Amino acid sequence: MTPATAATLLHAALLIAIEIASPLLGLMTITAIFFGILQAATQVQDSIVSFTPKLVAALCVIWLLSTWMAATLGGFTRQTLDAIPWIVLR
Repeated sequence: MTPATAATLLHAALLIAIEIASPLLGLMTITAIFFGILQAATQVQDSIVSFTPKLVAALCVIWLLSTWMAATLGGFTRQTLDAIPWIVLR
């Protein structure tokens, strides 16, 4: 395996990780901002008020997108495993 091949595989893996994590991180950020503003407006500074909605939002996103996440990760894994003979012979 050449350094260029390793860099290509690492680049593809990082792009897949970003693609899979971005919907969850985006919704968590939006939820945190919304409930932060809500807490500031109502002056309720209880940590459970901000934690529970973020947890529920994260679980909903994972539940709704789990098939897409698994298919994307499975496709990348299949592509990587299929490329092993080409990588070894290079």
